[in-house]
Amino acid sequence: MVTKTQTDDINRLVRFIVEHTHTKFGRDYFKVLVRHLSEALEVKGAWVTELLPKEQTLRSFAFWFNGGYVNHYEYSLTNTPCERVITDKACFLVAERVIELFPDDPDLEPLNAVSYMGQPLFGEDGDVLGHLAIIHDAPLHPSEEQEAVFSLFAQRANAELLRLKANEALFEKKKHLSALIENMNDAILEIDSLGFVSLTNPAASILFGLKESELSGSLVYSLFEEDSAAYLRGVLKASRTQPEGTVETGSNKELQVFNKNGDIVPVGASICRYQVSHELYHTLLLRNLKELRRAEQRIRILEDDASHLGLGDKNSTPILGECSALRKVLEDIQHVAKSNSTVLLLGESGTGKEVFARNIHERSLRSHKPLIIVNCAAIPSNLIESEFFGHEKGAFTGALQRREGRFSLADGGTLFLDEVGELPLDMQPKLLRVLQEGEFETLGGNRTVKVDVRVIAATNRNLHEMVKAGTFREDLYYRLNVIPIHLPSLREREGDVVLLADLFIKKFSRQTGKKILPLNAGSIALLLSYQWPGNIRELQHVIERAVILAKDENLQLERFIPSESLNVSPENEHGMIISDQKILTAHQLEALERKNLLNALEQTAWKISGKNGAASLLGIPPSTLSSKIKAFGLRRRSPN
Repeated sequence: MVTKTQTDDINRLVRFIVEHTHTKFGRDYFKVLVRHLSEALEVKGAWVTELLPKEQTLRSFAFWFNGGYVNHYEYSLTNTPCERVITDKACFLVAERVIELFPDDPDLEPLNAVSYMGQPLFGEDGDVLGHLAIIHDAPLHPSEEQEAVFSLFAQRANAELLRLKANEALFEKKKHLSALIENMNDAILEIDSLGFVSLTNPAASILFGLKESELSGSLVYSLFEEDSAAYLRGVLKASRTQPEGTVETGSNKELQVFNKNGDIVPVGASICRYQVSHELYHTLLLRNLKELRRAEQRIRILEDDASHLGLGDKNSTPILGECSALRKVLEDIQHVAKSNSTVLLLGESGTGKEVFARNIHERSLRSHKPLIIVNCAAIPSNLIESEFFGHEKGAFTGALQRREGRFSLADGGTLFLDEVGELPLDMQPKLLRVLQEGEFETLGGNRTVKVDVRVIAATNRNLHEMVKAGTFREDLYYRLNVIPIHLPSLREREGDVVLLADLFIKKFSRQTGKKILPLNAGSIALLLSYQWPGNIRELQHVIERAVILAKDENLQLERFIPSESLNVSPENEHGMIISDQKILTAHQLEALERKNLLNALEQTAWKISGKNGAASLLGIPPSTLSSKIKAFGLRRRSPN
């Protein structure tokens, strides 16, 4: 039975601690608690900790010892009296000789500890969150009132720790939520019950072109186009006057807003409502459909380009060749790529103008921006202005919505105008204005749009002659002809036809899953004998047909190259087809011999001498073959 004296002592100690702690919370509370608990119980020190389960350590919120605070106190649980408190989940008392009982605790001796008492602090799920402990430099035999006070304030510390953990978790959640909202690409507007904007995020400032301070406090309807504002006013009015769940507030409704410049921007709007302290609020989530549609339009254009891969497939048709004419073109491209100057690519049809345009773009400082391709010959004349500059809704029959033009889509990047010689005469001055001023008007619109676009044009027509004939504007010709680059035809590229043919064979072999042997000497001679009027495009199509229709591992190119373009004699004893009129250059003969040696080596698995060896197949001594291998620098291909 607790006596009156003991009760008075308990009340005295409790009053003493409460007087000094009742105005404190959180970490401040723990600092005041350990100090006055130590003084009230007349012990050397007291501390309150949190448990770090993964590290198996205790970290103090506050530690009072020998008349002062010990800052940043953290220690391992292992082999300490505190470990017993945590593992047993119960109060643990060591009345004396604590160092002898826990000799591996490194902190007890520096603290001159003799006695110890600790009480666990629990979470709502019953797990230990930390503990409250006292330590003394003399034997500790607490009285009943001291134990009661220690237990009472352990419970108070436990409640404060739970509150602190809850606040920290809430703060962390708010921080994550705030970061989520701040970094959203969609604009967020919070609207109060009167229709005024109360909160926004950075994306809203970007959408409207207004600072957060300019948006906050503004009437939300003033930010929307008239019909959209009327719709929004009706939805919010119904939401305010009818019970929750009876009003369809709307999801992904398309509305229109005004930006700072007065331009109309289409948005997808989602609306929701909620209450805070009995006050009704609505949140508008606005997604910029203009940028979304621009991205989708770019994707469609790229998909259209990909569907006509031909020479436009930069992954399957790299610039490959060794001839001097090609090397000069590549040197020129390397110099002009970093500039913003207009480039005019000239050359016969099929020479790979789009591939060279891609190469210029990829080497330029605009490579991180889009390359937009326009084939001027493929667009109907009545749609070309809309295709170039875009159109407003209702600009012409069938214009059901606003559409961005190719110049807008290429803003910051590169626009490739293929077959620019086919551009209608009435369209040419409008193109000239964009090239000179960097601005245009959309079809059916009255506002001027500024763009930063680098133009690469290409044609197989003689623009100079077209200027003389009056079918191409002289001023536009000189504006396009800033840096002309002539692309050599395939017949001007000496032995490159063999390298390109090999590339196409590998490409179409992969696509069809067929195994095709390397070109033999006869096939090489046939390729070199043909003039290739369709250039690289024709070569690619011939190889594609030959691979698809091949009945075995050998290509029968003679089936697909027009015979009337060849004047050849039958195969000689070595299987080579020799033209009566085609004269091969020294470079072509060298390429032919090199390819023939490689074919023989690959067909014999690089066996040089002996029966079924490459030397025997070629009809030359093994020593001669070895010398030629060294002279040509031939090496066996690594297996894939």
